[in-house]
Amino acid sequence: MKLKKIKPARLIRWAVLAASTVFFLFISGVVSEHAICPIGGFEMFFTGVFNTGFTIAGLFSGMVILFLIMSVFSIIFRRAYCGYVCPMGALQELFEKIGRLVLPEKLRKKLRIPEKADKVLRWFKYPVLAAFVVFAGLFGGHWMIKADPFIAMMGIFKGQGFSAAFLRNPGSYIFFFAILIFAFFMGRGFCKYICPAGAWYAILSKLSPNRIVRNQDKCSGCTLCSRACPMNIDVANLEKVTTVECLGCQECVNACPVDGALSSKMGKADIPKVLAPIAAAAVFSGGLVLASSISSQGGGHPHGSGGSGDYHGETRDVSEADVSASTAGTGYAGCSSCIGCGICAG
Repeated sequence: MKLKKIKPARLIRWAVLAASTVFFLFISGVVSEHAICPIGGFEMFFTGVFNTGFTIAGLFSGMVILFLIMSVFSIIFRRAYCGYVCPMGALQELFEKIGRLVLPEKLRKKLRIPEKADKVLRWFKYPVLAAFVVFAGLFGGHWMIKADPFIAMMGIFKGQGFSAAFLRNPGSYIFFFAILIFAFFMGRGFCKYICPAGAWYAILSKLSPNRIVRNQDKCSGCTLCSRACPMNIDVANLEKVTTVECLGCQECVNACPVDGALSSKMGKADIPKVLAPIAAAAVFSGGLVLASSISSQGGGHPHGSGGSGDYHGETRDVSEADVSASTAGTGYAGCSSCIGCGICAG
C-alpha cells in the first residue's frame, strides 16, 4: 500500500501504538512496571475494593489511577485502550500482518477457528474477568504475576538480560510468546478470548455513545471494512457496530474507499477520525505521568533505601535485605520504587 493512500487517522493510530510498544519494551524502566501494567492496576483495584486490609494509599496508587482513567476513557470511546494504546494488542496486530505476508492464504483459512467455536470462545474472557475479581479479593496483590504477559514484555530488554529475566519468571514469558505465536497464525487471540482487562473495558463500552455507523446507500459492498477489523467483526453486514468486541480503532472506517459510507459517531454527531487516537495518546500519556508521580511520591522510596510499604494492615521498613529474602523463589525481582503492592511480602 502506498503511503499516500494511508489515511491520517490510521497513521496516527499506528504511531501511537508504536510509541506505546517502544515505551513498554524499552523505556518503561523509568517507572515501576507495576505502575503501568494494565493487568496489575486491574488486580490492585479489586484488591483495594474487596480486601479490607489494603490501604487507601494502595488503592489510589499510580497503577490504579491509570486503570481508572482508561476505564472512564473507554466509556467515551469504547475499548480505546485496547484499540489505540495497548502494546500487547499492537504486537499481536504486527505479528498477524507478518503472518499474512509469510503464510499462504489457504493455510491461514485452514487454521481459522470455526465461526461457532469463535463465538463461544469469546465469552471465555468474562469468566477470566470474574476469576480475577474473586482472586483479587481472596488473595490480594498481584496473584497473577507469574503468568502476566505484560510483566514479561516489560522485562525482555531490561537489567540482567533475557536469560535472567526468563529464569525469574518463566510462566510469564512462555505465555507472552504463546500469544505472539497464536497472533502470527490467527490474530488477536489474547484480546478476543482471554484478556480480563479487555473484558472489563468491553463491559464499560456498553455505556459508550460512540459507535461505527454504515450508510447502506453509499456502501459499495467491497467488504474491505470487515477484512480490516482486527477483531474480525463483519462490519460490511451491520448497520451499526454495537458489539462489545469493537475496539473503536476505526480500522474499518479508514479502510473504506467510499467517503461517508462508514463513520464514527458520538450519539448522532460525526466525530473527526483523528480525535480518538489523539485523545487516547494524550489521556494515556497524562495518566502515565500522574501514575508515575503518585507512585514515586506516595508509595515509598526505592528499594534498598529504607522506604516503607503498607500491605494487609502491616507497616514495615523495606530494606535491600528484606527484598532479597522475600523475593527468593517468587520470580519477582523488585520494583524501582515501592508502591506498597505487597508482591515482595508474598
